[in-house]
Amino acid sequence: MIFQSYDARKKINCETDIRNAEMQTIHIFVQTWVPDYLVRILKDPNFSYELFEWNKIIKLSMVVGSPFRCYQALTNSQLDGLLCLSLESHKLKIEFIATAPWNYYTVGKMRRIGSGMIYFAIKRGIYAGGKGDFYLNALPDAENFYQKIGMVKTGQINQVNLNEYYMPVKEASSYLKTFKKYVIQE
Repeated sequence: MIFQSYDARKKINCETDIRNAEMQTIHIFVQTWVPDYLVRILKDPNFSYELFEWNKIIKLSMVVGSPFRCYQALTNSQLDGLLCLSLESHKLKIEFIATAPWNYYTVGKMRRIGSGMIYFAIKRGIYAGGKGDFYLNALPDAENFYQKIGMVKTGQINQVNLNEYYMPVKEASSYLKTFKKYVIQE
């Protein structure tokens, strides 16, 4: 899928492509994102990014028959987003979703990356036989975004005390219609 993202520094629209992740993605993530996140955590104690089990999930997504599928969001060949999905009995779960750490800083750079990945996840779920609804465990600083797009807290909490959120079918359908204007190619 290709969608229109926005470079907030240059004030221009860009094209971001979401496709299957490659082994090189793991290396880029480990070499650039992880150290950047760790530096950010040291500088800002309110920055609460958890790394989940990204290493396991990404590597397992490369194995045939794995329940995980990992996708990368590329803008001008730069890794701007990472999305890992699992599907069990038509129940879609976002195992891991992250935009590049440089998008978190004061002005941020790329916009709509996370929104594009949510759109992609909903479409993937429908393609796999689901209805567009999905679950995820939300970082505390991302909960407002998930609530804003129509997700609801389920009351479930995972092992690292992250709240589970659910995107109901009706809200997923509404989200698809709202974001569709940015989609260039599905």
